[in-house]
Amino acid sequence: MTNTPKQTMLQLGYVGLVPYVFCLILMIADLQVFQLTGEKMFVAYSAVILSFLSGVLWGNAIDHFSNKLSRSALLLSNLFALIAWGVLLQSESQSKYAIIMLAFGFIAVWFSEKTIRQVEHEESPKGYQTMRGRLTFGVVAMHGIALIV
Repeated sequence: MTNTPKQTMLQLGYVGLVPYVFCLILMIADLQVFQLTGEKMFVAYSAVILSFLSGVLWGNAIDHFSNKLSRSALLLSNLFALIAWGVLLQSESQSKYAIIMLAFGFIAVWFSEKTIRQVEHEESPKGYQTMRGRLTFGVVAMHGIALIV
C-alpha cells in the first residue's frame, strides 16, 4: 500500500523529532558518537532544520506574491537561515546561547508561516498547520530540556 503525500508529510514531520530525542539521550548520558557530543549534534541538527524551514517559508512567500507580507517573509526566510548559520559558527564556544537562538528561530518561522497562511486564508494541505504547531512546540520543548541538561 502506498502512502499519500499527506501521510508522508505527517510521517516525515514527526520522524524528524527522533534525532532531537537521540541527541538529548546522548546529552543526558554524557556520551559521544563519532567523537561528537550530543550537544554539538543537537545544535547542528537544529540549525539544519531551521534552515530547511526557512526554505519552506521562502516557498510560501513566493506562492503568495500578491500579498504585502510576501516581501517580509522572503526577507525573514533569509534572516532565519543566516541565524542558523551564525549559530553553527558560534556553537562551539556558546552552545547554550546557540540553543536559545535556535528555539527563538523555530518560534519565529512558525509564527511567520502561520501569519501568511491566515492572511491568505490557506488551509491546505489539511492538517499541515496543526502538525507544524505540534512540531514547533515539541522542538522548542526539547530545546528547553537541552538547556537544563
